[in-house]
Amino acid sequence: MQKKVLFLFMLLEAWSLSAQNTEKESRFMLGFNAGANFSKSVNSDTFPQNFSKRNRLGVAVGLSGLYDLSSNASIAFGANFIQKGYRLYNDTLPQNPDIVRKFWSMNIPLGLNFKQQFNAQNFIMEKFGVVGNFNFRKDSTTLSNSDTRTSFKITERAERNFYPMFYLGFAMGGVSENNNRYEIGVTYTQSLSNDATMTVSHGTDLKQKFPLNYRGGFLQIGFSYYFNLSNFKRSKGYFY
Repeated sequence: MQKKVLFLFMLLEAWSLSAQNTEKESRFMLGFNAGANFSKSVNSDTFPQNFSKRNRLGVAVGLSGLYDLSSNASIAFGANFIQKGYRLYNDTLPQNPDIVRKFWSMNIPLGLNFKQQFNAQNFIMEKFGVVGNFNFRKDSTTLSNSDTRTSFKITERAERNFYPMFYLGFAMGGVSENNNRYEIGVTYTQSLSNDATMTVSHGTDLKQKFPLNYRGGFLQIGFSYYFNLSNFKRSKGYFY
């Protein structure tokens, strides 16, 4: 009888250890990401020489997740808040030479990651996928370089606030001792159509005009950290 009880106890203990090891290899990972992005407008054919488009720096924060299809491929998903926009600069103005446009958007990405291991902990990764973008802004707005002495202004008209985008990226990262994952990478995101059209008014009495386009794309440098979900589960070998 004692041998049977001992044998049963050993089986339960082996099953408990096996369950814990399976949890540590969970395919799902959830985490967060943060970074900086650069965005700008697109030149038109009638772009004056005394104007230049400049990169506008914004921030990006969000939640991200992974589902490992294999040791080398994963499905990536998330929900991110991106501060986008553009900057137009007038090279001839000594004061208030630019207009900076910024607004928030929500991005819902879905894509694939392909990973190559350097060793058991470190890897490089290529990414690509699609994004659903929704802008938080008015359908039209007017911006000027100065509220008191306006030298030029931009009249912006939203073409669409919801539209699809695609992204391509590259990252380097590693795995921690508890199977959490981290990465630092660069991602380029672009739409297939215009986000907004602008008319720039300048010169004497703002009578001169030229068009600009904004497509909503951006280049992002960011950091992501993923938690292995099995780390949040109570061990099956521990009882209260």
